[in-house]
Amino acid sequence: MKRITKILYPVSVALFLCGIALALLGRAICDRGNEDYKSIQPESFVPDTIETVLYDEDVKQIYVCYNGANCVNVYTEEGKFLWGVATPYLRNSYFWLQDDKLIICDGDAYIYDSQNGSFLGTENEESSDLNWENNSGSATEGFCFDSFQVYKVSADGTLSVIVSRPWWHCIFSFGMCFVIASIGAVGIGISIFTEKKKEYNAIRKTVVFKNQKAKKIKNYFRITTLVHIAYTVLNIILAFFTSWLIIGIIPLALHMIISSIILWNMTNRLLCKKDEITAVDFWGTMEIGSFIIAFLSVIVASAIAG
Repeated sequence: MKRITKILYPVSVALFLCGIALALLGRAICDRGNEDYKSIQPESFVPDTIETVLYDEDVKQIYVCYNGANCVNVYTEEGKFLWGVATPYLRNSYFWLQDDKLIICDGDAYIYDSQNGSFLGTENEESSDLNWENNSGSATEGFCFDSFQVYKVSADGTLSVIVSRPWWHCIFSFGMCFVIASIGAVGIGISIFTEKKKEYNAIRKTVVFKNQKAKKIKNYFRITTLVHIAYTVLNIILAFFTSWLIIGIIPLALHMIISSIILWNMTNRLLCKKDEITAVDFWGTMEIGSFIIAFLSVIVASAIAG
């Protein structure tokens, strides 16, 4: 077991850092601007996720829009690439089809001819006379999309891929990076818990608290741990019937923040035997771990209730 723990900890740290590094690298690659925004662009293969897909029935063209890269790839209904456009860097841009115009905007609106991509000019979003309430383009019936593919929907509901990206693009997606980092974090937590548990087991039957403050802190951590576990179990069970208990994580989180500031500061100042400190540290670790589990139960409960 000790050997497994020694291997698990560095591997978990590596996974955690890898997940964060991939997320940052992905954002660095995708969040970009194009200074040559007046020219037609080649097909973009930046590993960004698809923000939305617009369709113009009059010209039979599909507009695949990427937020981070501020670009649009345009295809035929069969998925043949026609042309692309890309703007200077915009934050949280959105995309519009209106009156034969393709509009990419966030404060400033970059306007292109929706048929051939020729640049028509820029306007300020607030002062322009563009009708933001009337978007003639949308991901319409006959087409659907996910993060990296666009599908054509046949009459019988069968999906056929018409626009696809390489499989490795998903490595930079937020979901994949979150999973990798989460696996690493869980591994780190298990490693720390295993070590703390081993130390606690060695003194559990013999420890005698002479420092009453240490004893009260240990008991407080223990009670809080039990509350977190009870919340986790009830949250998941009740999610099959109602979602009201999900909001219970808010008072638990507030309590965790405030109590941690106070109690961990008191713990660091304790003057007592090593065995007493070991017991306090173990239950403090249990409190943190049980809160993380309670927080994850919110995600599970939301999925069940949804």
